[in-house]
Amino acid sequence: MTLAKWDVRFLDIAKVASEWSKDPRAKVGAVVVDTQGQVAGVGYNGFPKLVEDSAERLENSEVKLELVVHAEMNAILGAGQRARGGTIYVHGKPICARCAGSIIQSGITRIVSTAPKEGTESKWDASGRLAFQMFEEAKIEVVVSDFEFVA
Repeated sequence: MTLAKWDVRFLDIAKVASEWSKDPRAKVGAVVVDTQGQVAGVGYNGFPKLVEDSAERLENSEVKLELVVHAEMNAILGAGQRARGGTIYVHGKPICARCAGSIIQSGITRIVSTAPKEGTESKWDASGRLAFQMFEEAKIEVVVSDFEFVA
């Protein structure tokens, strides 16, 4: 699928934001764009503000998974009410079911993201497939991107 010019630009921003993550194994970025076409929130996966993100914590999968705030949630929190009716752009991993719930509740009406892979054992792909089912039920437009960032 060919993405619109502005979709590519906002995915570029999500890609840049993903590089801000200190997570050694997962770099995810998200951008919420409001109904006026303005960036309302930018997020990346990381620990909450003021919570120590030491290498020891980041390398311990159990601790990291308990502490990390996903990029989508950080972008939604940054956007606040401006998320309602807007679009979220996600780069790095498929959207998980936990973030899908927050996206739906925020009032976002359009998503541009990579699709989860079919037929894999990956927990992220399984959660992503459930997220896409949630979006379909909530009648949220999903634009699947195979976007590759170009510097």
